[in-house]
Amino acid sequence: REEAEAHWAWLGLGADKHAANLADPLVRSRRHEGNRAQRDASGIYESRCAAVQQHFKQEFGEDIDMHDAAALVNFRGPRTPEQGEKLLGVLGRAHAAILAAHARPPTAGEDLGERALAFRRDFVEGYEAALEGALLAMRKRFEALTVEVSRVVTSADKSPRQHRSRTPPR
Repeated sequence: REEAEAHWAWLGLGADKHAANLADPLVRSRRHEGNRAQRDASGIYESRCAAVQQHFKQEFGEDIDMHDAAALVNFRGPRTPEQGEKLLGVLGRAHAAILAAHARPPTAGEDLGERALAFRRDFVEGYEAALEGALLAMRKRFEALTVEVSRVVTSADKSPRQHRSRTPPR
């Protein structure tokens, strides 16, 4: 779990937590030949996938496996059209949940609490369309990857390649 600590930290922040961008660097990182990022790359990648899997389970109640999480990490894309369709549904429900929780104005009589109202006032008001557009663009990007996977040739008799003759060249 600790191998991809940045993913776990960011994805572990609750919806009621606030993050800020600091102009000053807090940490300097060295890159060298024996760096842990290079040495433990596969373990770090698996930890990143586990963080994404856990986040979708906790925040949205979605049951995705490690293969699904791997498809979502860096929007690598699905392995099969079926996985793509499943994950498009997952992303659609996550999109709707995020918009309902953060971008839609509270309904009459809905009590958000002082912290949520302050968050909405400071970070969301005036940016609702941008948030919705960003979520939609990411979903469309994944949809394009799903369409690309479904176009893969799976049958030899429908191959777009030219048929090769078995006679040797002269």
